[in-house]
Amino acid sequence: MRSRRGMTYIEVLIYVVLAGMASLAVGALFSLGRKAQNTTMSGYLVSGQADTAMRWIRKDFQETAMVSIVTYPNPDRPSQPPGCSFTSARDLGNVQTGEAKLNLSPYAKPLWTKHVFYSLKEKDNKRGDLIRWEVGLTAAEKDYVPHTATTLPNAFSENKYRRVLLHDVLLAEREVPNLKGMTNYKTDKHGGFRVMFVQRAGGEAGNETLTEVNPGDNSKAQVATDHANLVNVRLEILADDKYNPSFYQVEMKVHPHY
Repeated sequence: MRSRRGMTYIEVLIYVVLAGMASLAVGALFSLGRKAQNTTMSGYLVSGQADTAMRWIRKDFQETAMVSIVTYPNPDRPSQPPGCSFTSARDLGNVQTGEAKLNLSPYAKPLWTKHVFYSLKEKDNKRGDLIRWEVGLTAAEKDYVPHTATTLPNAFSENKYRRVLLHDVLLAEREVPNLKGMTNYKTDKHGGFRVMFVQRAGGEAGNETLTEVNPGDNSKAQVATDHANLVNVRLEILADDKYNPSFYQVEMKVHPHY
């Protein structure tokens, strides 16, 4: 009768090595799958937040008067953080339920009731929060004429309509390394929230350029010609992943109706 031979030390060592290699392979696949899942989820969340922010911005600009829009930084206030302000006639009503209405006169003209502000507030050394807030007009200011705000966007007012619309917006003059397809990308003075005015040289068929000069600013009319009555808005967002950062850029043009 033949007796069974036990495993030698060499065979045991081989089995241990093979088992270790298999475990490493499984762990690597699991890690890769988790990383892909996190990247996908991060992209989904960021794109969803950006879409919501863009809807707010689009509606706000559509319902304002071009003459009331002030963007920052600008030649008069070059040190201001990215932001903007303008008049609004919309009553947000119940913020939780989304009830809102546009206040109009019997002649279908907006009854301007407040100034709306957008400002980029620093959160860390590269990113900030895009904040929307508003201040009601005084009785003397409610003269049916859209005026520019004297308050700066970064002078946040604490009220129930102050809200963070978007996280992880890039700050001004920041370098962002390790982006796919880019080498040490650097934001300009507007950072990840740029609001500018569109002009077309020679009319509708002309080449488009962007300017910080509002076409309604009579004091600068000599450099504000050929305006298309459009506002250009650009958002730049950096997802929170230091090993594989995701960069998102969204841009749109809006036509103020008044």
